Amino acid sequence: MDPLNLSGPDFLALYVLSAMSALALGLLLRWMLRTPGGSPDVLPQKLDPYELAMLSGPKAVAHTALARLLHEKALVMDGTSLTTTGKRSDFASPFERLVYAAVHESKKSNAELVASIEPALERLKHPLQQRGWLVDEGQATRARWMPMLPLLGVLLLGLAKINVGLERERPVAFLGFLCFVTVVTLFFLAKPVWTSRRGSALLHALRWNQQPLKTSIMSTENSQVMNSQDLGVAVALFGLGAVAMTDFELMRRHIDPSGSSFGGVSGSSGCSGSSSCSSGGDGGDGGGGGGCGGCGGGGD
Repeated sequence: MDPLNLSGPDFLALYVLSAMSALALGLLLRWMLRTPGGSPDVLPQKLDPYELAMLSGPKAVAHTALARLLHEKALVMDGTSLTTTGKRSDFASPFERLVYAAVHESKKSNAELVASIEPALERLKHPLQQRGWLVDEGQATRARWMPMLPLLGVLLLGLAKINVGLERERPVAFLGFLCFVTVVTLFFLAKPVWTSRRGSALLHALRWNQQPLKTSIMSTENSQVMNSQDLGVAVALFGLGAVAMTDFELMRRHIDPSGSSFGGVSGSSGCSGSSSCSSGGDGGDGGGGGGCGGCGGGGD
């Protein structure tokens, strides 16, 4: 039977079922294509803050550098503004040097900070890809775009039905809404991919393992009792919000007013990966609930 000749309610039911199935298939493909998989056999004994931050994405790396620079008093919160102090010797990492230079040039948004550390990011990405923590460029491309294909096919079917409905002068508003929800879900599936399944498993294991450090950092009232290594690891794993002291909270609000932990490509850690994807499917299902009433009409 030609699905374009189904009655409106029947086509709506078919569309919602197909969209939900396509979304589930897309999420499965995205997960499978983030190779390699598996859990880490052992956790790293030496924790490098910037390698750990890479598991959450470039934004986490920039925030880790900011936290360490603030701790070392190379940066200071002047009221609500982040400024440099002139103390720029003995940077522990090229990320800190690049972030310091960006802040000195008044480049303080997340996008500007991430752009400033791009050269160092590229140098660190390759060894982490070799360890299987991050996906390479080819994997990232496949994991980003291939999962969209099943849902894109469903969308094209819905658009064809809308065209049929308009030709037959039938109501198509509900189907139009469902197609809009499908487009939004496609954007959700197209988020960049960053970490592999192994990298995501490592990140979750490290977060669990370092809970005592998080508790210690959050309860500390004086940054000078912390060492730079522990502070960097805490921010790399848990975000700037893990440091509750006033200057760090002011900096977080200044740099990341949205209040998100590690957005952008760090979602890539879960949906990058890692990174953590679910909301797109709910919209399609909810749209179907109000769908009865006509979507292009059935055959004459």
